[in-house]
Amino acid sequence: MYQNQQKNIDVSIIIVSWNTKKLLENCINSIYNETKKYSFEIIVVDNDSPDNSAGMVKEFFPDVVLIANKTNNGFAPANNQGIKIAKGENILLLNPDTVVINNAIDKMLDYLYSHKNDKIGIITCKLLNDDMTLQKSVNDFFNIWRSFFENRFFAEFFSKLNTKKSFMSFWDHSETREIDWAYGAVLLYTREVADKVGMLDDRFWIYAEEMDFYITVKRAGYKSIFLHDVEIIHYGKSSSRQRRAAMFIQNYKSFYLFLKKHYSYLTYLTYRFRTYIYMILWIIKYSLTFIIHKIKGKDSSEDKNQIEIYFKTFIW
Repeated sequence: MYQNQQKNIDVSIIIVSWNTKKLLENCINSIYNETKKYSFEIIVVDNDSPDNSAGMVKEFFPDVVLIANKTNNGFAPANNQGIKIAKGENILLLNPDTVVINNAIDKMLDYLYSHKNDKIGIITCKLLNDDMTLQKSVNDFFNIWRSFFENRFFAEFFSKLNTKKSFMSFWDHSETREIDWAYGAVLLYTREVADKVGMLDDRFWIYAEEMDFYITVKRAGYKSIFLHDVEIIHYGKSSSRQRRAAMFIQNYKSFYLFLKKHYSYLTYLTYRFRTYIYMILWIIKYSLTFIIHKIKGKDSSEDKNQIEIYFKTFIW
C-alpha cells in the first residue's frame, strides 16, 4: 500500500461520491489491489452522503485523504476540491461506481510515460458493464445537425436508419486511437494540462463537465487518447439515478451551458428548439402507452413517470 507521504506521487486519484458507500468501498479496494507499479494517493470528496460513505472511508481507509462536505457541492466543484490539494504528477478522475481490473491504472500510466513526446493531455480506457460487456463511452464532439437524428427517439422508432450506431458512440472501441471525448468515469490527465487549462468549470454542477474539459484540452493543443486494451468496470449513474427527474433536467441545463460556452448562440437556440420538439414527441408517446396500458390493465406507473419527467423538462 502506498503512503501519501511519499516524496514523488505518480498519480492523484480523485473520487467524488454521493450515497454510494458499498460501490465506493469496492472501488477503493480495487485501486489498492490492482495498482502495484506506480505510487498514488487517493482523495475522496464526499458530497454529504446520507449513507455514511465518509464514515466508511475514515474507518476502513485511513490512508485515503477525505474531504467530507457538509452539503452536496456537485460533481465538478467537488472534483476541483480534490484537484486543489492533489500532489501527484498526474491526476485521475475516477467515478465511485468503477472497479479497477487487470492493473488498469498502471497500464494507463505506462502508455502516458512511454509517449511523453506525443503531446498527450488526456487518457481514458474501455468501460465494461457489470456483465463484462462493452459499455460504449466515446463520441464525436457535438454537431447540431447530427443531433436531430442521433438521439433516442430516432433510435427507437426509426431503427432502419441505423441511428443507434451513432447515438452515444460512433465506433466499436476496438483500437487505441485519438478521440474527441469520452464519458468522465475514467479521466487521466497530466499536471502540465492541469497547469495550462486549469480545473473543471464549477458551473457544470453535474453532467457535460467532461465534454467541456475534453474540448478545452484539445483547443490547448493536446491529444486525448482512448486505450482499447485497458478495461475498467463501470456500473453507471449510481448516484444520479437516485434523483431521476432532477438529474434529467440537470443534464439539459449543463448541456445548454456547454453550448453557450463553446458554440454560437444560434446553435444554442436551434438545439433548444430541437429539444422542445422531442419533449413533445416523448410526451405524446408515453401518453399513448399510458392509455394503452390502462385499457389493458397493465402497470402504467413508468409511463406516468416518463410523462412527468419530459413535461418538467419542457416547461423548464
